[in-house]
Amino acid sequence: MNRLNAVFLFAVYLSLVPNLTAQEPPPEDRRGSIPPNLSHYTLNPSKPAKVLGWASERIEEKLNRGVVALRTGETSVYVSWRLLKSDPATTAFNVYRSTGGGPPARLNSLPLKRTTDFLDTKTPLDRDYSWFVRPIVNGKEQEPSPASSLPANLPARQYKSFKIRDDIPATSIDKVGIGDLDGDGEYDFVIKRPGGTIDPSFITRPSPDTFKFEAYKSDGTFMWRKDLGWSIQLGIWFSPFYVYDLDGDGKAEIAVKTSEGDHRDKNGQVLAGPEYLSIWNGETGEEIARTEWIPRGQPSDWGDYSGNRMNRNMMGVAYLDGKTPSVVIFRGTYGLMKAEAFFLRDRKLQQVWSWTNEKAGWRYQGQGQHAVHIADIDGDGFDEILNGSVAINNDGQLLWSTGNGHGDRFYVTDIDPDRPGLEIWYSYEDPHPRNGIGLWDAKTGDLIFGTDEETADNQIGRALVGDIDPAYPGMECWGDKFFYSAKGKRLPGPVPPQDGLVWWDADHLREIHSRSTVSKWKGPVLSSGIQGRHMVWADILGDWREEIVTFANGEVRIYSTTIPATDRRVTLMQDRLYRLDVGLIVQGYAHVPMPSFYLGTRNAVSRVD
Repeated sequence: MNRLNAVFLFAVYLSLVPNLTAQEPPPEDRRGSIPPNLSHYTLNPSKPAKVLGWASERIEEKLNRGVVALRTGETSVYVSWRLLKSDPATTAFNVYRSTGGGPPARLNSLPLKRTTDFLDTKTPLDRDYSWFVRPIVNGKEQEPSPASSLPANLPARQYKSFKIRDDIPATSIDKVGIGDLDGDGEYDFVIKRPGGTIDPSFITRPSPDTFKFEAYKSDGTFMWRKDLGWSIQLGIWFSPFYVYDLDGDGKAEIAVKTSEGDHRDKNGQVLAGPEYLSIWNGETGEEIARTEWIPRGQPSDWGDYSGNRMNRNMMGVAYLDGKTPSVVIFRGTYGLMKAEAFFLRDRKLQQVWSWTNEKAGWRYQGQGQHAVHIADIDGDGFDEILNGSVAINNDGQLLWSTGNGHGDRFYVTDIDPDRPGLEIWYSYEDPHPRNGIGLWDAKTGDLIFGTDEETADNQIGRALVGDIDPAYPGMECWGDKFFYSAKGKRLPGPVPPQDGLVWWDADHLREIHSRSTVSKWKGPVLSSGIQGRHMVWADILGDWREEIVTFANGEVRIYSTTIPATDRRVTLMQDRLYRLDVGLIVQGYAHVPMPSFYLGTRNAVSRVD
């Protein structure tokens, strides 16, 4: 059944059921608490699950300085590095350069306090060079950071790169996951190949190939490869994974959906056979734990008879107790939806809770989107799960639902710094007479503002949010033909591109990344010639500005800014929401990661001494 027919039948159904309405629910029905007549539909009606993890303090990555050196001219090299949240506010830095492996020479005359970058203008680059930094705390130099090197005569370019293995065709990759696999404080890469961006609706034959996972160290050294086999189809939704340190040993694991055997039918669908949540050792690829995935049931349970919707799966990581990371897995988008959460402890997966909308009211049905976000939306120190338009508490209980249904992308961050807490920018693919795109309070699920215009199917499934225009307070919000300020003011066109955003230059505005360029909104191009298929936006090297990861000509490229900074701030990867968002980029449709705080031209806080 195609989507238009499904929408028509659903509208007929609404017209025949007296207790439901095809119009938007009234504002009072959008409150954060579950209405009294629906309170018995929560998962565990007796009491919430007790979420007791094993960690005594929050498990976090142990990052090093992430020094990156990029040649910018005949004798110039741009160097930048991380500020860590463990650094005292008065921390300063010295920059050193080593020539051909010889003794290092300090390059700065006075300790660097204002920024975490430096332009070395006196390097002929006819030999091998390397750069590192030493932090200065209470007037004393600390241990040196790992170095970033450039080989002799490397041409000026704005990226680091490494080749992927070419023993199988190196023509495409599907996703790039980021995590420290070997515990050295540098981000490594988990690559899923080949490219398999096939929507389940278009699968009519068995997959011609299988997905392979490959791990590469930060310097491009190959680590291992694993084949998912024939029962994991090539496609967007069939093989979710997440790269994160789940057991607190300082090394990231890979959580991944797996199977065994070949259970494809003649149409290419996998409607039978085992399905697992597997945990792999990030350093070796060894499977260290597995458990059953959420059961399939019948295809019709999930909204069709072909299995297209049954096999739409997602995955994320949440700190349900505020300290211990857990894996949360999902099945279902357009009707029935289920989720299960697990801790990893002593090489075993321990289930924390399971959740379903199976017996919930109409507002909780079919609320899935092609993205999941995980954030502490109520400020209690524990992570909640935004499974599309539904919010699930850390204990597995329903919090709220907008009732507006499905969309492709949505974003959670501090969009309006004048309001307390976080907001969510939703863009719905389903037709709506009003509020098909709008801003919602993350804690309560209340509508803040929305469009009064009718929106149609497939018009506004995509969306973006970011502070791109200093003329308006807070972040701007847009999708399809709609463009708003954080206060709900309709802004004049044109509507900005929906490709991507990146913090790239020296101010706090986010820049537009569209195809091969990074540019200011209604302003100049800052960087051009960014080649390849985009994979990730993330602050994975250097200072707090972001990198753009692409795949081009058989290699992974990490593009980084070379624009000198004017201030400094802690690496974005140490913000809890931003780091979890980066992990979720490998799920479904790529989205721009967002921090848990407002980062823009108003109320922006920088650490400047």
